[in-house]
Amino acid sequence: MSNMMKALVKAKAEPGIWMEEVPVPEIGPNDVLIKIKKTAICGTDVHIYNWDKWAQKTVPVPMVTGHEFVGTVADFGAAVTEYRIGQRVSGEGHIVCGHCRNCRAGRGHLCRNTLGVGVNRPGAFGEYLAIPQHNVVPIPDDVPDE
Repeated sequence: MSNMMKALVKAKAEPGIWMEEVPVPEIGPNDVLIKIKKTAICGTDVHIYNWDKWAQKTVPVPMVTGHEFVGTVADFGAAVTEYRIGQRVSGEGHIVCGHCRNCRAGRGHLCRNTLGVGVNRPGAFGEYLAIPQHNVVPIPDDVPDE
């Protein structure tokens, strides 16, 4: 596998999105590298494309965008035991810290340190995406990619 990939990147602080060559994401011991097969566009992506006030205050540039996806496991870190190469997966796009008061109390949806895939950290509009294993969601064989 090459260490570079094509991705749609919010490369400039202005309306638009650009196809660029960027590094394939590196994985840590608890991460899963996903080969992206299909993505979908949602309202968040439109806000980022249009570069509205929300996007201007939220999204650092450059940023690989996109957070709705399906793909297959391409690689994983040494601590990952639940997934296998080639397995079809999707994922939860809110990466929580796991250490703050809310996360420790089982309220990760209120994590003050949440990072959004394709918003505050590189997203799925590229050939590969790396996310923590606890954000990966297996796709059953009887569920189509669409």
